[in-house]
Amino acid sequence: MAYKKILFIIFFTFSIKLSFAADYRSIKEVTSKANLRAGPGRWYPIKWVIKKPSLPIKIIDENEDFLLALLHDGTKYWIYKDLTDNNHNLIVIEDTVIKNKKGKVIAKVLKDVIIKEHNCSEKNDSNLCRVKIDKVKGFIYKSNLWGYSK
Repeated sequence: MAYKKILFIIFFTFSIKLSFAADYRSIKEVTSKANLRAGPGRWYPIKWVIKKPSLPIKIIDENEDFLLALLHDGTKYWIYKDLTDNNHNLIVIEDTVIKNKKGKVIAKVLKDVIIKEHNCSEKNDSNLCRVKIDKVKGFIYKSNLWGYSK
């Protein structure tokens, strides 16, 4: 009976780590500025200020009210949890294009554009994400995007 408890604890711990490891969130849309800190508390110095609402972030760790997060450029920092939401946005990491189903280019997309409407599931081509930017719908290569779960 004891081994079942041990296996349950190991499985539970491992599954939490797996689900948490790919936790993408975004900076709240109503946030005009988010302070990125050197540590998990308001007393830690502000290292950067983000003025881009909806920016996707990847959560690496959590410490009470603060999240250790990663930006698409590799920057790691601590952010107050209430400045984030569960929206799962993407960001374009290099200039690219949107293609239609036939592979024809229908729009150009510049680096740092945030994409709020998307589907990167494996049901589609595994190299493409279906996106909608403004009224343009089509496909972008995943290699040009950051913020989707692999």
